[in-house]
Amino acid sequence: MNILLISGSTRKGSLNKSLLEAAAEEAHNLKYSITTLPDELASFPLYHAEIEGDAANQKQLTSLRQHIDAADVILISSPEYNGFHSPHLHNVFTWASRKEAGKTTSVLEGKVVGLLGAAPGPFGGVRMLPRLSSFAGDHGCWVHPRYVAVGNMGSRLNDAGQLTCDETRQKLRNLIGETCRMAEPVQQLEPA
Repeated sequence: MNILLISGSTRKGSLNKSLLEAAAEEAHNLKYSITTLPDELASFPLYHAEIEGDAANQKQLTSLRQHIDAADVILISSPEYNGFHSPHLHNVFTWASRKEAGKTTSVLEGKVVGLLGAAPGPFGGVRMLPRLSSFAGDHGCWVHPRYVAVGNMGSRLNDAGQLTCDETRQKLRNLIGETCRMAEPVQQLEPA
């Protein structure tokens, strides 16, 4: 089972990146294959149709599609911006949702997704996660119905930025395992 990790934040010291790093460790312990979407690959200019065909954007888009296509499961962690997922993540979805020439679906359609959120405050993105679930579903993703929302994330990290909270790690293991089990029937439907 191949898991792609996508962060809704590109800033250094991102709490959501720290949460995804912990998710990667837990997924590795569960014997899953992990790939993290590189920040530079997810850093597209703000989408509009006039720039979609630019050669540099097409090269980056091809690589983004390849990463998504190779994944059986996508784990996304996003900060909450006024109750919504990050504009950065929205832009990545917009670019990824563009159908390749000659294809009838986008690379996102049929992907199984698990959602995470981390915040310095007490709620951990809990207002954003249902909206992100709906947004991903609107793009054809099958979203696990439970989320991991981690409030007061900074207090759960050591000085190196590593997650030290066993309870949160257990929630990550549960979500990863359940989301991967959810993807098993989808794998059987895909053509070889």
